[in-house]
Amino acid sequence: MKRVLPFLLVLWIVACTAEKEAEHPLAVWVFRSVLDQKPRMVTAAIDSSLWVAYDTQTGLLYKAWQGGVLLDGAVYTMAHGPQPTSLGNPYFESEDQSWLLMSEGNSVAFDFQYKGHVIKGTNVIFNYEITSPEGDKIQISESPSFVKNESQNGLKRDFEIQNASSYQLALKTNLGILMNEQDYKTLAPFEIITSLEVGVADLKFQVVKGIFTLNNGHTEWEVYYHPAFDQLASSGTESSADDASVSGLAMIEKSDCSACHNEKLKTVGPAYLTIAKKYGDDQATVEMLAGKIINGGGGVWGVEMMTAHPDLIPNDAAQIVRYILRLDDKILTPFDKYAVGEKSVPLNLSEKYEGGAGKGFMAHLYLNSDHSEPLDVIEKSVPARQGPISKIHTLSEADLINFQEHIVVEYKGFLNIEQEGSYDFRLISDDGSFLFLDDQIVIDNGGDHGRQIRDGEMFLKAGLHPIKVLFGQGGGGAMISLQWFDKLAESFVLLDDKVVSFELSDVGETASYVPAGQLTKGIPGDALPLQAVHPAFKLAQARPDDFMPRVGGIDFLSDGRMVVCTWDSLGPVYIIENWESGIPDKMNVKRIAFGLAEPLGLKVVDDQIYVLQKQELTKLIDLDGDELIDEYQTVSNDWKVSGNFHEFAFGLVYQEGFFYATLATAITPGGASANPQISDRGKVIQIDKATGKVAFIASGLRTPNGIGVGKDNEIFVADNQGDWLPASKIIHIKEGAFYGSRSVDFEGTAGVQETLPVVWLPQDEIGNSPSTPISLDLGPYKGQMIHGEVTNGGIKRVFIEKVNGHYQGALFRFVQGLEAGVNRMTWAPNGSLVIGGVGSSGNWGHTGKFWYGLQSLTYNEQSAFEMLSVSAKSNGFEITFTEPIMEGQNISAEDFMIQQWRYEPTSEYGGPKLDLENLQVKSFHLSTDRKTVFMELPGIKENRVVYFRIIRPFASASGNELWTTESWYTLNQIPENLPGQTTDYKVAHNTLTDEELTNGWKLLFDGKSTTGLRNYNSTELGEKWNIQDESLHLVGVNAGGEWKYKSGGDVVVTDKVYKDYEFYIEWKIAPKGNSGVIYNVIEDPKFGAPWLTGPEMQILDNAGHPDGQFPKHLAGDLYDMIASKVISANGPNQWNRARLIVKDGHVEQWLNGFKSVSFDFWTEEWDQRVKNSKFKDMSAFGTGHEGHIVLQDHTDEVWFRNIKIRSL
Repeated sequence: MKRVLPFLLVLWIVACTAEKEAEHPLAVWVFRSVLDQKPRMVTAAIDSSLWVAYDTQTGLLYKAWQGGVLLDGAVYTMAHGPQPTSLGNPYFESEDQSWLLMSEGNSVAFDFQYKGHVIKGTNVIFNYEITSPEGDKIQISESPSFVKNESQNGLKRDFEIQNASSYQLALKTNLGILMNEQDYKTLAPFEIITSLEVGVADLKFQVVKGIFTLNNGHTEWEVYYHPAFDQLASSGTESSADDASVSGLAMIEKSDCSACHNEKLKTVGPAYLTIAKKYGDDQATVEMLAGKIINGGGGVWGVEMMTAHPDLIPNDAAQIVRYILRLDDKILTPFDKYAVGEKSVPLNLSEKYEGGAGKGFMAHLYLNSDHSEPLDVIEKSVPARQGPISKIHTLSEADLINFQEHIVVEYKGFLNIEQEGSYDFRLISDDGSFLFLDDQIVIDNGGDHGRQIRDGEMFLKAGLHPIKVLFGQGGGGAMISLQWFDKLAESFVLLDDKVVSFELSDVGETASYVPAGQLTKGIPGDALPLQAVHPAFKLAQARPDDFMPRVGGIDFLSDGRMVVCTWDSLGPVYIIENWESGIPDKMNVKRIAFGLAEPLGLKVVDDQIYVLQKQELTKLIDLDGDELIDEYQTVSNDWKVSGNFHEFAFGLVYQEGFFYATLATAITPGGASANPQISDRGKVIQIDKATGKVAFIASGLRTPNGIGVGKDNEIFVADNQGDWLPASKIIHIKEGAFYGSRSVDFEGTAGVQETLPVVWLPQDEIGNSPSTPISLDLGPYKGQMIHGEVTNGGIKRVFIEKVNGHYQGALFRFVQGLEAGVNRMTWAPNGSLVIGGVGSSGNWGHTGKFWYGLQSLTYNEQSAFEMLSVSAKSNGFEITFTEPIMEGQNISAEDFMIQQWRYEPTSEYGGPKLDLENLQVKSFHLSTDRKTVFMELPGIKENRVVYFRIIRPFASASGNELWTTESWYTLNQIPENLPGQTTDYKVAHNTLTDEELTNGWKLLFDGKSTTGLRNYNSTELGEKWNIQDESLHLVGVNAGGEWKYKSGGDVVVTDKVYKDYEFYIEWKIAPKGNSGVIYNVIEDPKFGAPWLTGPEMQILDNAGHPDGQFPKHLAGDLYDMIASKVISANGPNQWNRARLIVKDGHVEQWLNGFKSVSFDFWTEEWDQRVKNSKFKDMSAFGTGHEGHIVLQDHTDEVWFRNIKIRSL
């Protein structure tokens, strides 16, 4: 069985083979990690025949062995939960072992501190410090090495002791597995306490325990182990990576499944047991779910995206699925009994059925994206697929071949009854279904539900009876089975093609289908992620192409070189030269350190490099000037830890002699908090640079992956959603504050006041895995903050203000288009923003991006039109934009959607929006410079998130599009005595402002009469055009399908022909309506319609009108010629702003503030577009260098207002 090695394990192996030092079996031969579930271990691969590991919390040798280490866990194999484990039987294992500080034959208490290690050539030296009761310092250095005595492998331990105190230092220990009591050498005093012979299998070993006295200066001893132990150690310890018998549970434990799933609890994803209850155990379902594991993507359980696992082979994925699906085998269900032992019948239909009448049912499949009732769907729409099927018995979602979700299937035919009588029917489905006979409902099994059985009875006469089944599939598992009772067999059997047939009249027509999601508004930055880098910044690479860092920390040396630590199997630190060039080929990368345990913080202080490992703050020291780190000096490890994989340490900030970092809590597989927790978890810590002393500054955090200096030089932290965190958030660190997570001390935090966040980050709207909050002091954004996002991706911006002495503020989308999810950011000496990317399995990475990255953003002073700030007032909110809003767009409260909700921390993972409500604007004010909007909102409440979305976007005075349309303000407190600024601004439709008059605008419709308007090639205006609510209104078809008025026609709105011009209009279309703005129209009796000469800017209800199913026919498109770059149209019965700019043959079509189409008339490209369109045979089409503008009568109801034009 072929397996693909995980990426980081490959990195480890490549690194190992790249080194030439044969003395060590690994290049990263000294490394920190959890080992055998023991925290704070340091392992040295001294020789292929000898590995040693020390417990840095005690300075004691934990184990000496030959078999190596299984490097497992997130940075090695992508598995979340496992940690490295030693392989093989130990020569030596810590047992009843301790340091002793002796005075007159008695042991006294002392303080112990691990001081780090030094790599000197091929040797490693471990340094410790013992402090006596009087404060005397005893320095201990130990260097282990491999020795051999003929056939015996051995360990030599060299000690250097600096002890000026009156105390005697000793070590109580055992010697390991010996052949006999004499298998050790030392000149130091060694008092044997016990010497026992131990038998294992047929072998006899000697185990010696005693006390070594370590004299001041140099002490050494050598221990030689039983040679037969080598064979014993290797027997039974080897296992093949291709072992096909690995259980599904074991495979789950080795995978990243536990990052999002738990067996019984819902966390990020559903519980395994819930999945088992939802799905059947059939092979088709197994294959379908295995495919989902491999391919990833959206599921039916919520908004979280499942990580893809392309390296997982199908058989292994299937084994995982089978294990999960068997979890509910002990839960009795009638499904197997009622499935009548028949195999699933796949529903595989085609776009067109070309056969005639036949046996069985004729099935029609309808798309149901808006979740309508099945009967409504088949009455109001056309099927997308159809075809015959022998029987209705589809048992899994995988067997719905064409579409698996949000569909309605209609099965039609005739049931042949040979003998009159009463018949029993059974309908089993997941989700809802209905059975009709003779147009009467026999079984109602409707609604959204899992497998559900319903029976029904009907008296039928002999002959043919129309039969129809409706099946509505929402999402998740699927099943539909139609059965009837066989009186001879005395059981239910499938109703099949032996008794059911269909006629040609049951076939019908089908239609192509474009999903509704592709027809409705979809603008990057408008309820969707951005797709590009912010216009005010220039993006550049900051790494060579062959350097792929998963960045855990970034800082800079005084000469401008970048220092980076990475979260991977090597635990390395790098120096990058010439990164500022932006040219990968000119950059140089040098690895200067290795073997750090999951470093996620780095800081350079006075050109000294400090790294925050998972369980230690370490200073990196170059002792010989070659810039390769020799000493890994422990600054501090003075906080409690366990072996839990999630106990990360995040950092790193330095201020006035202190480092600041954060400690994550322990979690169980799937993301739920572990219980119990170590008391030091979920804290912000302060570390004294000089002494290493730790102070706990704040508590109540969960996964605070990011700490930085922000507004007013204060410290801020990003924390990630989970239990007690209904959404991710950015918090301002205050000494003694509690931030809401009760997982560490549930009882002790009862009733403790939670310090509210600066901003909430609504889950998967704009937040998921936030990181690194830092200041933003450039251009108009001075005084604001930004933070990174790993899973949601990119950079978010935060405007912060103080209200009643506490920070709160507004959140905005800011930057996307980066190569990886953002884990670390910092401002470089050259003023650029350097961004470090990361990614991993288990929903921790930006979908579709690299799992590594290093780039820079340089401010270019280019302006972007966006909300600069949202500021709370006593009676509402004030929104300030970066640029003035374009004149004449009649900005109003109707352009904004405003909602508020609150969050409530609970023990459940995440949390919903509570008390969600829409806010109504009492008054709307626009400042005279058109940059600030104040909205009076009587309904605002404290402890709410207030959400603003510009649902009808507008352009700026300079013609820029809105960069993003949303903001989330965290309203912890409402300011007192700080009302918003009011103005005399009024919305006046169908008028021109003084500025517009000055700029040459001409009003074409006054909202009161149709004077000046006429039909094309006419001096009159049809009756269907009238005035309604100050709008030019075209009357559509009434409910009876007839015209209320006799005449309509396309209407010419211009008073003359125009050549170079800017045209503005607002339109609103009725549901399922169609219209258009046709321009550069040649008016001549020889042309019967304006569209024979003029191109059209389409007006359409995209989702409701059949034209929405055709490319280049959507609202804002250049009809049948060019599709809009984005779909920016609002839905039916909503106003839209449109602009048309024609200058020197160049055309721009704008819709709702976004340039939808641009092109040039009368070029080869234009001519080719005409040839490829429905206008190819219209010789005069698009030839007008000047012309009229005409509004189309497409028989559907439509409204127009604010129609104006100016010559350019």
